[in-house]
Amino acid sequence: MEKLTIEGGGALKGEINVSGMKNSALPIIFATILLKGDSVIKNIPLVSDVLNSLEILREMGAKITVLDSHSVLINTDNISSEIKAHALISKMRASSYLMGTMLARFGHAELPMPGGCNFGVRPIEQHLKGFSLLGAVCNEENDFVLISTKNPLKSTKITLDKISVGATINIVLASLFIEGVTVIENVAVEPHVDDLIHFLNSAGAKIIRYGRRIFCEGVKQLHGVEYEIYPDMIEALTYLTYVGATGGEIVLKNTNTAHLSYVLDIFSKMGADVGITEREVKFRAYRALDGANVTTAPYPLFPTDLHPQFASLLCFSKNGGIIKEGIFPTRFAYVGELQKMGACMKQGNGYIEVLPSKLHSATVNATDLRAGAALICAALATHGVSTINNVNYIVRGYEDLTNKISSLGGKIKLLKGEQ
Repeated sequence: MEKLTIEGGGALKGEINVSGMKNSALPIIFATILLKGDSVIKNIPLVSDVLNSLEILREMGAKITVLDSHSVLINTDNISSEIKAHALISKMRASSYLMGTMLARFGHAELPMPGGCNFGVRPIEQHLKGFSLLGAVCNEENDFVLISTKNPLKSTKITLDKISVGATINIVLASLFIEGVTVIENVAVEPHVDDLIHFLNSAGAKIIRYGRRIFCEGVKQLHGVEYEIYPDMIEALTYLTYVGATGGEIVLKNTNTAHLSYVLDIFSKMGADVGITEREVKFRAYRALDGANVTTAPYPLFPTDLHPQFASLLCFSKNGGIIKEGIFPTRFAYVGELQKMGACMKQGNGYIEVLPSKLHSATVNATDLRAGAALICAALATHGVSTINNVNYIVRGYEDLTNKISSLGGKIKLLKGEQ
């Protein structure tokens, strides 16, 4: 099994290009099931979740052509309604988007329960509620999701009981060919939701989002398109936590600073020197940053996917802080691993208090994607050599991780097998 070794204690300095957003690439790739003809998707990140999503489509009969390192041509004209890659689907939360796309194209979907990171229950009841209100029959049997229709789906108004990115996207996908206007209320407004909407509209859809309402007017068909995915805001913010913890400076290129503004303001108040243009962030942290108290919440507020990395950063701050988890209340598996390195943390009901800590190197285990990123942050800022196991979680979401960190002066190696 692969593992990372990191010799920490040095400041990170340099510049990197931010990769395309994984959370945009996955629904967009699965949405090509609904398009006629060739589609060219650009700026896709080369991470395992994206490669697996392409393989799922390939096994369904899609034509996948790699154009360059970050662009693919996808044609799904001849795909089958049979989903074959069960093992891959069970590994990926985003495979749930097959429910909406298959329902819209074939009128039915049967797939294993989607997988993904294990940091608490992330049920799909809001997805199924939306499909049911559109007229579908939904069942869960033996770890499979079964969705079918006897009659054409009908447009309606759907109000989500809670804000959910996945349910928002899935209901939009299922509604694209329904006659009339489907209204979805209390929707997620994360950048990857808008990215998908822009992609679909460029392919001929008629979707408008006003605040937390989406209006989807049904169309007869969608056509192939050439589209470039947004840069990844979580990758960008993750690297800022690395520089904030280790000191030094970084220039983030190819990013959308509007997506980062809420967290950039927090970093600035913590004492970092932050400069922005439309596509670039200059960030300097030559001294220990002040602490901060944050609460994770739906975009545009503090993202839950930055929670573990920010907790790691707070260990190296002057006065620590408190993180309240407002999205996934059980997202604290990383705490025990950071404590192996000497982190001073007090966990309560849905929150963690982080105290300034003197960390030491250790062997730790990534428990999910962002937890793995948090352990990298701690290892980079701590003297000595640390080992991080379960690297498969980390490569799901961060492209070219070791080379990017190395380009900033970080001493990191990816070891394979039993080394």
